Amino acid sequence: MKIIIITLILIFISPSSAQLIDHQFKLKKADEKSFQKSAKHFQKPTKNIYFVPGGKIGMFFLQGDFNGNQLIALEAFGKYVGDGFFAEISLPFRFKTSPAFTDLGLDINVFYPFLGSSNKSEIDPFVGGGLGLHFIGRDKDDPGKTTISARGGLGLNLIGGCVFFRNYNFNVILELKYFNYLREFDEKRYQGIGLNIGATFPK
Repeated sequence: MKIIIITLILIFISPSSAQLIDHQFKLKKADEKSFQKSAKHFQKPTKNIYFVPGGKIGMFFLQGDFNGNQLIALEAFGKYVGDGFFAEISLPFRFKTSPAFTDLGLDINVFYPFLGSSNKSEIDPFVGGGLGLHFIGRDKDDPGKTTISARGGLGLNLIGGCVFFRNYNFNVILELKYFNYLREFDEKRYQGIGLNIGATFPK
């Protein structure tokens, strides 16, 4: 008799239990899907290709025929970061007074990090170079009169430096730049070495 009663109870309970278990399973799956959608919405993008503006300031020390002249260097630039390299398009402006000396350019440079894409540290050394169109002018400072010499042409950049705070929302840049004007200026060679420090704006 007891066996018959237990069997009847199981028959009535089993369908409701199965429905309850199935309902709980469906709720669990729905919660998992909702969590995955929420996590996907707040996940930071993993793409490391971007464009960001920045600026630099430094000194440019003329060599060769103009040795002894030191120019203040200002530079606005846009930085494109790609996969395994980065590039800059920049507007360098160098100048001094007494006698006046100016150099305004438009440069395009490409850089390659020493340590490659596997580097995870905050310091990223690099080398690079490029070409630029520069317009150079100076006051000859002749006694008794003012004579201005000006000329435009292509120049070559060779650059080495380091990016700091590489994994942050902004970067600090320290670079050593060699520039060689690829034509004569006032029958002399215009070339020099610049030391710049700069930063990019937050991404």
